[in-house]
Amino acid sequence: MSAFLAPIHFWLYNKIALQEELINDIIDCARLNKWDERLNGENVESYSCGELPALESVIDTDNIHGWLQSRIRDCESRYARLLIGLLAIDPERLNQLKQIAYDFGTHHAVDADANAQDAFKAMNDSLLDGMPCDHVNSLLTDSPEEVSWERTQNLHAQYWTNAGGDARYYDVFRTQIIYGLISHTNLRYLCLTDDKYAFTSQQ
Repeated sequence: MSAFLAPIHFWLYNKIALQEELINDIIDCARLNKWDERLNGENVESYSCGELPALESVIDTDNIHGWLQSRIRDCESRYARLLIGLLAIDPERLNQLKQIAYDFGTHHAVDADANAQDAFKAMNDSLLDGMPCDHVNSLLTDSPEEVSWERTQNLHAQYWTNAGGDARYYDVFRTQIIYGLISHTNLRYLCLTDDKYAFTSQQ
């Protein structure tokens, strides 16, 4: 079956796996803090998909694109519903949840000598931004000292609004993850406008 799969499919599945890891970190945080409420009528543990099997053992090779898109939708939806549900019960949990996102980033941090291009690659290798064909992050500048890009569309907002929450929370947690990714470096992550971002070397 693996003969039907290309490296890009494994790359995307790994990004799904990383977001599932973050979901499980959030669930662990909820357990540790005894946040035992039912969220949308479900126990907090139900937001985990469990251990992901090897891609080649589960993917529909007759519909690879559709299968991966379905997994993204499921993962994004559970992530949004979990965080929105926890915050709806108690907004004071925000700082603890942001710390979980930051710590997740540090667990996958780039090396201390990473440059802006390395950071951008790590971000693209780690965070779900739809399918590769969506071309969400469009490069504006590209050098070791600075990489800037424009988000051409926000594919995440729909999941947060469908969960009955504020879609801006997605970027709150995304920013913490990215801060964690570059925490060992002298790089800065900048939000230039609502849709333009950059990694730059600190002078």
